[in-house]
Amino acid sequence: MTKNQCSSCSWGSSHGASSSRGMVGSQMCYCGELAVLRVAKTPKNQGKHFWGCPNYKRTHYEEVGGCNFFKWHTEDIGDERDTTIGWQRRKIINLERSLLVCQKREKIAGVVLPGVV
Repeated sequence: MTKNQCSSCSWGSSHGASSSRGMVGSQMCYCGELAVLRVAKTPKNQGKHFWGCPNYKRTHYEEVGGCNFFKWHTEDIGDERDTTIGWQRRKIINLERSLLVCQKREKIAGVVLPGVV
């Protein structure tokens, strides 16, 4: 996670992390709270979703607060995919190791199962 700061006060609407994606994969801000999913309203990023600190000011009239946590929602999706791919690779390696162990045991015991080469 990288710490970025948004230079605009146009944060847009926010949604609780648990309502938008469920508790699995929810983002935590630097304050240690669940980040909220917001919608950017700046001309350059109109409509893009991003995670932000729930304590950050919402209008220019409010005091600055929170930790300035910011992460584009699309970056989060990429991180999730990388994590899933890593777990799947580990699972494949463990299954291949288990298969080799079983094949060695069969060879030692002199047992050959039908359909297993």
